[in-house]
Amino acid sequence: MSPEYDSQPADNLPYFFLSYARTPRRDPRDPSDPDRWVYKLYLDLCETILNMTKADPQHVGFMDRVNRPGVRWPDELARALATCRVFVPLYSDRYFASENCGKEWFAFARRELNHRARIRGTPSAIIPVMWIRLRPEQLPDVAHPLHYDHPDLGSRYNTEGLYGMIKLQRYRSDYQLAVHRLAHRIVQVANETQIAAEHPADYPSLESAFGPVKDPGADRDTMQITVLAPDINSRPDGRSGTYYGPTPETWAPYQTDYTQPLAEYAAELARCFGCQPVVGTFADHAAGWAAGGRRVSAGLCLVDAWAARSPECAAQLRRLDQLEHPWVSVLLPWNSQDAELTEAETELRARLRELLGRKLDSVPYRCRLAAVGIPTLREFGEIMPKMAMIMLKRFRKEAPVYGLREAPAPRPRLRDVDLVDQGKSGDDSDE
Repeated sequence: MSPEYDSQPADNLPYFFLSYARTPRRDPRDPSDPDRWVYKLYLDLCETILNMTKADPQHVGFMDRVNRPGVRWPDELARALATCRVFVPLYSDRYFASENCGKEWFAFARRELNHRARIRGTPSAIIPVMWIRLRPEQLPDVAHPLHYDHPDLGSRYNTEGLYGMIKLQRYRSDYQLAVHRLAHRIVQVANETQIAAEHPADYPSLESAFGPVKDPGADRDTMQITVLAPDINSRPDGRSGTYYGPTPETWAPYQTDYTQPLAEYAAELARCFGCQPVVGTFADHAAGWAAGGRRVSAGLCLVDAWAARSPECAAQLRRLDQLEHPWVSVLLPWNSQDAELTEAETELRARLRELLGRKLDSVPYRCRLAAVGIPTLREFGEIMPKMAMIMLKRFRKEAPVYGLREAPAPRPRLRDVDLVDQGKSGDDSDE
């Protein structure tokens, strides 16, 4: 159980969250439930799991159709996503077109990443199930690494999907076998992974794991993730090697609780909200920023506060501060448990203000924690998607497309960004 969340008895945590796309009513006057077959699957899984475990009957599973009087629904849904042991998405065409389903997936996937950053090697607790048979090319990128064929559910499952099995009477025995084995799989994965519960996320503000709606075949948005930090051999005086590795990309500022390098975590998180990450050091990416006639990708620079004390890194901070592309911004991790960081705080903040003041001031107002200092990995996981979406919106709106005959867009100025962030001019709907 995460130390950031008040634990509940294990038997009160839902074994699974059933994520599905609602079917619209063909006729508004028809009182029947278009999702009654999904509800039957949910009830059958609950009953089977109850017979396999000692789970509390009131908490064995969660499906957002089952509302209770007096409960604010987004809060109840967010709580279930923050505590359930296994996430079960029902694949269909409607599912991957649903923003709400994408938010549910992202909320659980981010929680899973946070757990894996603490306990490396934990397998995924997402068990996809075909409701309607789909071709692999119909799946978004985030779904490709996960197996959904499940041979143990029977041959009929791979030809009909669960909807065909549950709807047609002649497949009744095939359906019962599939439910039994799926329930067994849910219990097995729940016991093997034990994903830590967290405080519920702010559900309305979540990104979708499926990314923005695009034309079929369109490439994913690129998110450049730049690391500006020393390595273990170049760290400044007064800094221990606990947080560093052989390269800047191995910097892990949220040690000792989270051993995963931050760049690796950020890249995995970017994939969870539909972006293609490109990870590199400042030296790797600065050459591209300086090259004329080249479109600079939207990006986020992960800045180690201790870089301000290193002569080499200080020069890089100055160069970053001079970069006038408003779609490249910064994230400043500031581990609240780091005693060395706390002791040197006054000096480091003064140096960062001197070297990186313009970029820090240009951080969007609603993401100010990114400039002030992000105290925990979980808060980093909340801030980074918001920052990434703002950078992508700025990039689409303002970045010039080189090689076209039209007149180039005006060069972005930092003053324009400041005015937008303060709500004094321009469109601030992204921030």
